[in-house]
Amino acid sequence: MKLVNVFEKLPKSFLLNAYRTGSTKLRRMCYLSLGGAKGKYLFLRGHFIPAEIARHLEMNEKEVWDILKEQPVLPDISRLQAKNQASWVEMNLYMQNQLLRDSDVMSMAHGVEIRVPFLDKEFVKLSMQIKSSVKYAGNYRKQLLIDAFKEILPEPIWNRPKMGFTFPFNQWLAKDEYVKDIVQSGSGLVKKEFKKFVSGNMHWSQLLGLILLQKNSAK
Repeated sequence: MKLVNVFEKLPKSFLLNAYRTGSTKLRRMCYLSLGGAKGKYLFLRGHFIPAEIARHLEMNEKEVWDILKEQPVLPDISRLQAKNQASWVEMNLYMQNQLLRDSDVMSMAHGVEIRVPFLDKEFVKLSMQIKSSVKYAGNYRKQLLIDAFKEILPEPIWNRPKMGFTFPFNQWLAKDEYVKDIVQSGSGLVKKEFKKFVSGNMHWSQLLGLILLQKNSAK
């Protein structure tokens, strides 16, 4: 987030023209021209830049920018330290709009009740009152959490590299006949994007977004 805050101070004309670069991450720098938490979040986690959104929705790019400037209205987080800015963005945007939604949909699809104890209101309130100098101190990430459990859990549990949990979406989307049918019934642009995905030049989440858009458009 410290680096994001540095990028945000670049001239707006430079940020808006970042889409000309070949790097996907650098192209998203255009979002920093929006300023604030919104610009930071879209720069870090946006799937498509406004020009691509406009192309897929058959809109004028200016319309996309106008919508982004107006919605959503977010509070000013500039007073927060960089790590707390990252925490705010992750908790209020990525977690609420993505992670919790995915957990709820996937669990309910299988009749499973999921509980998220670390999101207990009193626990969250307490954690937000901890000073950054304490919260981010220590040799490990989430040192406070480790210290709270290290006498209960064996060391191999808490003293190990972080392990992600990812489904093989690349293989699924590339081979799934249902996806191929949707692509074939779509526009030339969708077919072109699918070829990019198969060749390894598009992230699976981008393709999935296009598939969902194509499916909804066909209704």
